[in-house]
Amino acid sequence: MLIMTLLGLGLTTGLHGSGCVPADLNGDEVVDGEDLGLLLANWAGTNPQFDINEDGVIDGEDLGILLASWGPSRIQSGVFPGSWINGASCSSEPDIQVHRYNDDFWILRQSLCTNFEAPFIYLLFGQDKVLMQDTGAGGIDISGAVYDVIDSWLQANGKESIELIVSHSHGHGDHVAGDGQFQGQPDTTVVGLNSSSVASFFGVRDWPEQIVEYDLGDRIIDVIPIPGHQSAHVALYDRRTGILFTGDTLYPGRLYISNFSQYTTSIQRLVEFTTDKPTCHVLGTHIEMSNTPGDDYPFGATHHPDEHPIQLGREHLVELYEALLAMGSNPVYEVHDDFIIYPLGAMASTDGCCDRPTTVFEFKRLHRRRMELERQARSRQR
Repeated sequence: MLIMTLLGLGLTTGLHGSGCVPADLNGDEVVDGEDLGLLLANWAGTNPQFDINEDGVIDGEDLGILLASWGPSRIQSGVFPGSWINGASCSSEPDIQVHRYNDDFWILRQSLCTNFEAPFIYLLFGQDKVLMQDTGAGGIDISGAVYDVIDSWLQANGKESIELIVSHSHGHGDHVAGDGQFQGQPDTTVVGLNSSSVASFFGVRDWPEQIVEYDLGDRIIDVIPIPGHQSAHVALYDRRTGILFTGDTLYPGRLYISNFSQYTTSIQRLVEFTTDKPTCHVLGTHIEMSNTPGDDYPFGATHHPDEHPIQLGREHLVELYEALLAMGSNPVYEVHDDFIIYPLGAMASTDGCCDRPTTVFEFKRLHRRRMELERQARSRQR
């Protein structure tokens, strides 16, 4: 069972302004003489509000970015639902919530009632291809939901077919469990899970340093390797919507870090990449926190009352990077308002809590145990 939320029903609007288009200094959705005047009035100063590339001084580089962005915003905005399915009533909640952000970008959320990970899945449509990121945690008809969306899009656009590219933010099981439903299907390609397979498909010759473009047909996606949470992790940047997709590397929840050095370098790569680009939203693949600052749900919780929105901003990316730099070579568990830095290692837990996994092996053990408990609970309900 799935539910589709469409425009006009309890939705929150996407935001533009200086946070989305860096050169739009006055936030009126157009880069013009007013923005140029603000830049020149602050020339050679250090006011971060007008330092477009964030290098500490307002100079010719900022002017170049502003001139390159001249004119109305080319970003296509969209809307998020007022809320996501959150496990409040498993007897009536659908297995999948399907939401149209705009005509060419769809968001799917797996129900907490089917798996406590409740991952998000994304569909980006170009003229020739539709890129799917992740296939969910299993136990749901994800292919049925996805092909229904594709059929609807084809009808709306007067097309008979489009190639589906099934990619992954990374190779962990709660993001790839639905792969088998797409393998061998017509007009469908499933990308491999290890870093060499991902690099080969997208044409990354220098992993993880090289950022490459992938064309869906009049829609360019930048593919950015970001190992640290997992070795084959990638971020996606959609130039059409100005959205950065960060998988399990950044989201409102516990940011499990397997390799701290790699992770820090990956976050630096994202910060530098987005310096001169519109970044309207940062979308990860889970929600593990409530709207109360710093409050995360218990590990394995299947009900998330008062969930934090899925969307973060570039300011959270910068906040994360600065926190990582401050830790230096001594990573620690650290709670922020909208995310929790969670190194998987000897230094991971400093709050004396007995139930937080401190190594990747403990994390996987707890995950397997939780899945077994869910399986037993389903068996008793039959």
